[in-house]
Amino acid sequence: MELSIESITRRVSATYDLFPYPSPATGIQNLKGLANLLTIFSRETAYDFRGKTVLDAGTGTGHHLLEAAAALKDTAFVAIDVSGRPLAIARETAKAQHVDNVRFQRVDLMDTSVDLGRFDVILCMGVLHHLADPVRGMRNLVRSLSDNGLLFFYVHGTHGSRERIRRKQILSTLLGGNGRDFDRGIEMIRDLGFDPVSYGWNLNIDDERTKESVCVHSYLNVHESLFDADSVFNLAQSSQLESFVTYGISIGQTGLLFESRLNAPPDTLLPRTDISTKLSTPRLCEAYERLNLRDRYRLIDLFYQPSGYVVIGLKCPAARLFPGDSRVVQNAVDATADWSRRE
Repeated sequence: MELSIESITRRVSATYDLFPYPSPATGIQNLKGLANLLTIFSRETAYDFRGKTVLDAGTGTGHHLLEAAAALKDTAFVAIDVSGRPLAIARETAKAQHVDNVRFQRVDLMDTSVDLGRFDVILCMGVLHHLADPVRGMRNLVRSLSDNGLLFFYVHGTHGSRERIRRKQILSTLLGGNGRDFDRGIEMIRDLGFDPVSYGWNLNIDDERTKESVCVHSYLNVHESLFDADSVFNLAQSSQLESFVTYGISIGQTGLLFESRLNAPPDTLLPRTDISTKLSTPRLCEAYERLNLRDRYRLIDLFYQPSGYVVIGLKCPAARLFPGDSRVVQNAVDATADWSRRE
């Protein structure tokens, strides 16, 4: 039986009330992944977060965001989530750590009647793939994005999630389809020796309650969509964005900046994708050079098999905000173009 959007949303919310993610423990957890991402982006593009308004959509227990907010004291944050208990943990952690530039609010991203306001930056990291309708959620976020705003989102990748999904299917079968029997499922995860998947974040896995939350998030979450290059394209186009760029990819717990150019200028900021290492002959390189940008994205997707994508969406051409020779602009996709035809 196919569940309604409302039923899926209730189930997802109830799951994270029972097993708050990323951690039910209050206090800073040294989760600097989001803060590091924003720092790298600012350093690469000279984007200044000071004085900006930032929405974190799907903040969970807030541990990722609070690290970023503590580092960006001159930035105003609004953190929203559909589940009440994670938000309570986030508020308590913010108070204990004296982080006072974040306002928390309970919001359902599937509710099209909610007016969140307008934001310079929207973060939606690891949330869209758990929504009953990712396109509907994205459209709600795009409505709240300023004309020159940036929408950062992270989604799980199809190719790099095969092993995790295989384990999810094993558990679902052993549970007889009763995926909401979380306590029994956690015991089976232990019996099977399935390590929790931390998605590259430096979680405090020594804490037993956190480990249980990560296990549920990895293997027992009640709803999940996976994305590849084509479905990221389709999501961006359906969400009324004008342009977008894959900023980085995850491979297991390793992160790479995304680069589609064959002979890109040297960059020492961080390791990045290098398609030239996959194309060993002039014939292969020549064939790649003839591809349009969508097909280049597809090929990099197949070679690197990401477990996740960090994507930046914009309501304007990327060249309006960043230098034309920057990596962001050179890899940016026109979401309004007809990519059914070759350039």
